[in-house]
Amino acid sequence: MNRQIDEKIRAFVAKSSIPQLAVGIWHNGESYYANFGHESQACVDVFEIGSVGKTFTATLLAVLVDKGLVSLNDKVDKFKPELPFAKDVTLLQLANHTSGLPSNPFKGLILDTQKAVKNFSHSDYCNFLNGLNKPLTSGKFNYSNIGMALLGNLLADHVGSTYEEAVKTYILDPLGMSDTHVSNTVYDEHRLAIGHGGDGKAVAHFKWDSMEPAGLWRSTTKDMIVFLKAHLGYSGEQWKNLLAKTTVASINDPKCDHVGLAWMLACGDVVGDFAWHNGQTLGQKSMVVCCPNQDTAIVMLSNKAPRLWHNFFSSYSIEQLSFEMLKELIGGKEHEQKA
Repeated sequence: MNRQIDEKIRAFVAKSSIPQLAVGIWHNGESYYANFGHESQACVDVFEIGSVGKTFTATLLAVLVDKGLVSLNDKVDKFKPELPFAKDVTLLQLANHTSGLPSNPFKGLILDTQKAVKNFSHSDYCNFLNGLNKPLTSGKFNYSNIGMALLGNLLADHVGSTYEEAVKTYILDPLGMSDTHVSNTVYDEHRLAIGHGGDGKAVAHFKWDSMEPAGLWRSTTKDMIVFLKAHLGYSGEQWKNLLAKTTVASINDPKCDHVGLAWMLACGDVVGDFAWHNGQTLGQKSMVVCCPNQDTAIVMLSNKAPRLWHNFFSSYSIEQLSFEMLKELIGGKEHEQKA
């Protein structure tokens, strides 16, 4: 591993007081896996990936479109005609956060997020959606957990399956991602990373009933590298071409050219075009980066949520760290080529 990258990771982990940060890197035909942190244990390898799981939901949509089972332009009323906004929102808008649906399925001020999420039920999910009027501003980017949850759940209903089984059938099993699941109970307990809040206190395993498509998956760095490598072409041209459709701008609007199907899109002077997504639960934080044109992918899984004020400083940002790592990897490769 590049010494500069190793030093950057260690400094970040120490500054952020992260008990364990699992890192997976694929670059130029080689893989690298390591654990960092003051409580790092090799046997602990399963983390909550949070909203990174939205890329699974978007991939499920792409697969079903490819199979002719749905269309990106299908309106929600084709699947859920009872919803008050169903005639005004498409599957594409749910996938790229332009549906106008709110961020989360809560009304009013939430003072205790942990309690609100823990007590959330399927009835709450249904009642919230049925109680919505037409979306505020369709076509405008507004990151929506409830929108992504609706997308995954209606796709699963359409193929006659649960959401988790649909993703496993169409994505995880074909790619060989056998260590990726929604439920924590399928793993040996000793493998599960214990999450920590910003104050460093341990928190319970994350659960948010009926919101699984928005980010309830658990995975390992090795499984996530498999997923990212499929975007790079290592699972065949069919997968590469299909996944490429999720990582390009999904709407012809300069204000939304940074979003594909779930994926966030960016471009750097050194690295060129790349796609990324982060994720956070009540006690864990994750980040994935995929750069197909440079044969590079990064996975970072940690078992500590940042403090609120950490979000205002780049030195505490796992997103910024991953971007710097990407630049270092690809910049170093270009330097070698020039030499």
